[in-house]
Amino acid sequence: MTPLPLAREVVSRLAVESCSRILEPSCGDGAFLDAILERLSRVSIPNLHDGEIEVIGIEIDPLLAKKSRAVLENRLLGECSFKFEVRQADFFKEYLSASAFDYNTNGLNRLDHESFDLIVGNPPFGGTFDHAIEDLLDARLGNRLGKKIKKETYAFFIVACLDLLRLGGRLIFVCSDTLLTIPTMTGLRHLLMEYGDVKLHDIERFSSETSYPMTLLDFTKRGHPGRVTRNSEVITSSLIRSTPNLSWGITPDLARLFSGPLLGDYFVASSGMTTGKNELFVRKIDECDRIIEPYHFDFYDAPITLSYELERARLGKLSSKRAHALKTAEARGETEKRLSATLRDEPLTVQLPDPRYRPYNKANNRLLFSNPTHCIYWENQGEAVLTFKQTGNWYLRGVGGQPYFGREGITWPLVATRFNARYIPPGYILDSGAPCAFVRDGVDRDEIFFAIGWLLSPLANRVLKAVINHTRNIQSKDFERMPYPWWVTAEDRAAVVNSVKNMISDASSGKIWTWESERIRRVGDTFALPDSVAIANPSLPRPRPSPPKQFELRGLPR
Repeated sequence: MTPLPLAREVVSRLAVESCSRILEPSCGDGAFLDAILERLSRVSIPNLHDGEIEVIGIEIDPLLAKKSRAVLENRLLGECSFKFEVRQADFFKEYLSASAFDYNTNGLNRLDHESFDLIVGNPPFGGTFDHAIEDLLDARLGNRLGKKIKKETYAFFIVACLDLLRLGGRLIFVCSDTLLTIPTMTGLRHLLMEYGDVKLHDIERFSSETSYPMTLLDFTKRGHPGRVTRNSEVITSSLIRSTPNLSWGITPDLARLFSGPLLGDYFVASSGMTTGKNELFVRKIDECDRIIEPYHFDFYDAPITLSYELERARLGKLSSKRAHALKTAEARGETEKRLSATLRDEPLTVQLPDPRYRPYNKANNRLLFSNPTHCIYWENQGEAVLTFKQTGNWYLRGVGGQPYFGREGITWPLVATRFNARYIPPGYILDSGAPCAFVRDGVDRDEIFFAIGWLLSPLANRVLKAVINHTRNIQSKDFERMPYPWWVTAEDRAAVVNSVKNMISDASSGKIWTWESERIRRVGDTFALPDSVAIANPSLPRPRPSPPKQFELRGLPR
């Protein structure tokens, strides 16, 4: 819940008395509504907008809606010149039914598009959608201006509320700070930038309930591109658009790095697969290079039925085309191959290497290289795993990263504070917890070792956390969006490649490298950007113009 002091501080900076319609779309326990009515109660009636204001709160939880309603009633004991309502409802259902009239709620309109002067609140972060309307919402809100909007509750709240705002209206939301940089929010940032002015204020401390970083979004709808400020300092459009993810964390010095090619010009990055049930297929390797195999695997034919597929389908739904195909196959008595895994009477000890097992790229925080800690049952090119994925009780049928299984490349843990980059030799099967990157066709293999050196530098990790993705998740596409170190000379590049190869060799013999290791620090220093370098080498792919100098970000919006 939003702390009342924070709600009052936000509302104190808004001219609520000049508004005709105000919406709080996820009002919770009523903190923002309380602050709004407290503010209005101190304004004389003649100074109110046309002498009448409509204040609407929506809350999906019945108990919280009741609490919010009580807050309003306590504030409105005397004469007032505005209408108010708290609806116990799903905001998204109300949004979808917009433009209809509801004569049973004090005569107030439903959520007509472009009918609100002010929308304020703290939308849910990481919530769920009603399955009955999820696909419809995605169709309505999931793509704007040709870019995907992530299907996340606070993102969809923002997009829906932009539809409800009048031109000149303001949207004030307490948001997760994931809004600032993460690539999956690129479409949302683009939409906001194209339709008005964006002001951002970092909230240093939200409440004692959470330490998760938050930001205050203050958006004014203009109907045309506006400017972006963060903590009262302007981030120019040219700076933002120099980054592949339209980052609001970009700074002038880091923008220079994006004037040349990206790692994605040399590499393709991929996530791995989820097996559906690791305990069936993934084994931990002991210190003697042995594993314990508790299962025996068999295949059998089973009848194809629509009911079985519905049980394992996402949300229990299938497309009409898929359902028709299943009904036809069921009527014909067709079968499919499925997997049976039974526990052995006595677990089998397997000495590695064994042709039935392949190293599995489980995440770990080792730098440069780590001998495999797990392997996966992969007899007959993974027939058991792939059959289970296709026909077992697991709705995610796709096998992520399969085209890159067995290839040499770079890997790092998905959840980390920086790139813990390490070399992955040929032969591995990829796990979803450790994304990987592989050189594109025609690219020199030595780029693998050059890129590992770059990822272990302080500058690369500053770029990662300031511009690309400041959260603890380092996705495969985050790697591709990193700048390629075009400013490093050919001589220094060769030295980095040689040093990284030597360190990998030492690590394979048992050497443990850390971020404090002197050789890693020396490699990292190679990537420092010289002050004299302004733009990328034009002979490299995808040169971009150097953005202008900009100010340091500080201050408080008002």
